[in-house]
Amino acid sequence: MESLALLVTLMFLAEVLFALAVVAFSIVARSRGRFRRTALVLIVLLAIETAWALSVLPAFGFPSLFALALSAGIYWWPKRQSARPPRS
Repeated sequence: MESLALLVTLMFLAEVLFALAVVAFSIVARSRGRFRRTALVLIVLLAIETAWALSVLPAFGFPSLFALALSAGIYWWPKRQSARPPRS
């Protein structure tokens, strides 16, 4: 029984670490403009993983659902127009 608890704990830890990586790539894609395609692929993979985790157990899928909403919001939120005119 302890091995099952260890397995579930490691699955939850892997899910949280993957969610943090997706959020980090979304932040880098948003701020620097690099890794945009990587961030998009990771968001799609997180969406698939979130659907699976929510179908297994809703409490298991809520952390990845929160990370999915956060990373998608960071990635697709419109950028604010700067007050300064662009340099020529």
